[in-house]
Amino acid sequence: MNATESGEYHVYKIKLGNSKDRQVIINMANSGVQVTGHNSDEVIIETNTYKAPPARAEGLKSLYNQVEDNTGLGLGVEKENNTLKITKASREGGQYTIKIPRNASVVYRESTWTGSDFNLKDVAGEIEVKLNNASANLINVTGPVVVNTTNGKINIKFSSLNQNKPSAISTINGSIDLTLPANTQANFKLRSIQGEIYSDFDMNLKKETKGDIPMIGGGNTIEGKTNGGGVEMSVYTINSEIYIRKSK
Repeated sequence: MNATESGEYHVYKIKLGNSKDRQVIINMANSGVQVTGHNSDEVIIETNTYKAPPARAEGLKSLYNQVEDNTGLGLGVEKENNTLKITKASREGGQYTIKIPRNASVVYRESTWTGSDFNLKDVAGEIEVKLNNASANLINVTGPVVVNTTNGKINIKFSSLNQNKPSAISTINGSIDLTLPANTQANFKLRSIQGEIYSDFDMNLKKETKGDIPMIGGGNTIEGKTNGGGVEMSVYTINSEIYIRKSK
């Protein structure tokens, strides 16, 4: 279905299959995205904000955007084996909801500094997120998670923590707030240059000494283990606080 005016609902569907190594790669610009895992082998893209090119452009190609819009939603979709790539094919901003198989891995990249916040929930695969001037909100995930933004907050609620690969979470200008089950086993490396670090976990912190003075925090890297230790999780920010809390 091709979009004609902003405000109309449009949907695009494609099957991804049932392979264990299936992956969805999303390359966006000037847009906001909500990714939701669901119990299906389909990827479903929905929007009601797409603005079609002017009628005078009919039969012509956009020179700024080399990606072909083969969805009618301002997006180009390519499938190769078990990987689906979704790429912005229009300079117009938009808001998209993308439903993916729950166990698929996700790579999300925002290429501009004018994108909206990225939201994701109910995904049990690997997650990689790269933002510039936006916040990331992840709910009901297991990881491993690699999330980085330059100017934005990062909020993640883990349903469990995958022990197969390490996770890394970082931002330059924004707080990081992580919620994990109380029985989470992890080796934490934590650092905030100008902020504080707060947690209700027993971290069993590794203390370093300088002369006779124990050194913890103050811009240094804090290393600690929860529940005897486990997979590594590094958390880093420059200008704000880090919160690591037990799920209730």
